[in-house]
Amino acid sequence: MRTRAFLVLAAALLVLTACSREAGPTAKGPTDPGPGALAVKLEALRADDCHTAPTEVRPPSCEKFVTQLANVGGTARKYATGHPRLREAADELDAAVRAYRGNRCTAGGDADVCAATLIDLSTALTDVHTELSALPDVATRSS
Repeated sequence: MRTRAFLVLAAALLVLTACSREAGPTAKGPTDPGPGALAVKLEALRADDCHTAPTEVRPPSCEKFVTQLANVGGTARKYATGHPRLREAADELDAAVRAYRGNRCTAGGDADVCAATLIDLSTALTDVHTELSALPDVATRSS
């Protein structure tokens, strides 16, 4: 009787372990949404006062805006293969972010220097958006 109970239990475990492998595909990491998603983000950032009126805002109030721009350059470079102007625009954006932070604009650094840095950020953001929008994956998506 014990042998039969053991065999039934072993068979049940074997069936359960076999079924667990057939439950479906294993989860994969997040997929890259592509350059179109970055273009949407850039369109939203371009509506910010720090971009539209860089000489009229107090630079410390643009800290969140600059923080959101901080990873744009690296993300844009992922899509820059074969597009050197996009890579250059991303490099300029990164340089402007570093200048904003290096000039202590979040702490109320020199007002004229920080205003000029915000203008550089605005220009660089526009350049990245322009170059990114020219990519086939972005240019052909419906708005």
